[in-house]
Amino acid sequence: MQFRRPWTQRIPQIARVRNPQDADHHPGPDWKPERSRSRGESVKRSLRHAIFCALTGLLWLSATACTPGGGNNDALLAAALPSGGSGGQACLESWPYSSGAYIADSSVNAAVDAGTFGDPTKATNKICGAGWASGGTDVYSTGSSSECESGENCIALEWTGKRVLDATGVDFVVYENPFLYNNNASSRFIEAVIVEVSQDGTNWCGWNPSYSGTTSAPDLRNPGNYSDLAGITPVLFMQSSANSLSASDLFTEVTDSYGNHLKGGGDGFDLSAPSFGTTGSGCNTTLRNSIRSSGFVYVRLTTAYSRNSSSFPIVSDSFDQKADIDGVVARSVTDR
Repeated sequence: MQFRRPWTQRIPQIARVRNPQDADHHPGPDWKPERSRSRGESVKRSLRHAIFCALTGLLWLSATACTPGGGNNDALLAAALPSGGSGGQACLESWPYSSGAYIADSSVNAAVDAGTFGDPTKATNKICGAGWASGGTDVYSTGSSSECESGENCIALEWTGKRVLDATGVDFVVYENPFLYNNNASSRFIEAVIVEVSQDGTNWCGWNPSYSGTTSAPDLRNPGNYSDLAGITPVLFMQSSANSLSASDLFTEVTDSYGNHLKGGGDGFDLSAPSFGTTGSGCNTTLRNSIRSSGFVYVRLTTAYSRNSSSFPIVSDSFDQKADIDGVVARSVTDR
């Protein structure tokens, strides 16, 4: 079953969407709301309907049919689906690797918002990828917190009691929540993320994030227009009983019909990359070299659109213009 978060979970209260790819459809002049019901009757009816749609595989096909009244059924849909996933294998709570891959397990002063995607623990509890064609549900929508730059939406994460070290190749992977449109690897739902790291939570060093396209939908969906940003590659890794990826696989690139990508999906970042240390509040050559030699403590993930909407425009079908974080995994850590 495919599950497309922006359309099946976040339908506005009035507008009904006929097709997941058609964001411009609105109710016709003859549309009428359903008769009023008691709250209990509505909840029970909606839950039965959501479960029916999930079981029959229709949830992603028809937002009109599977979201009664066009309302926001976040909790109902989450309850109807396997824990943390988008159908199929359930996402397990236990981290599957004892070494070689370490998940960021704590957030720092993260904003807590109402709704299914406002819980910051969803960015630190597990990685629940849904594959190339679907978005996952175990994600956190970035919010405004004291760790963000003014006016931005972000989340800062850390590895409790650990520092992330500069290893060979990809040092850590950011798992956001993109997916393909119509199984086309060159057309993706993208909410780009600026990635920065810090030793003290005050001074941050980043890479050289850029977007080279126009504001047209084809350009915004084309992964080739994004550089040094996360939120570009779908999350393939799910810590389920069917997982066959080793810890090292998460940091290993492969080339196939989808292009060049990490075996577990997500977007990798390398502290040894020439572009590292070229951006960031408080970053300089001394700090960059210190991070490379002794590691970093915090990683900050900022919705690029919230930092500069002109430099990093976002697709019109983004419900709230906020990136959705599944988690971050590092290759090598040491005690602080």
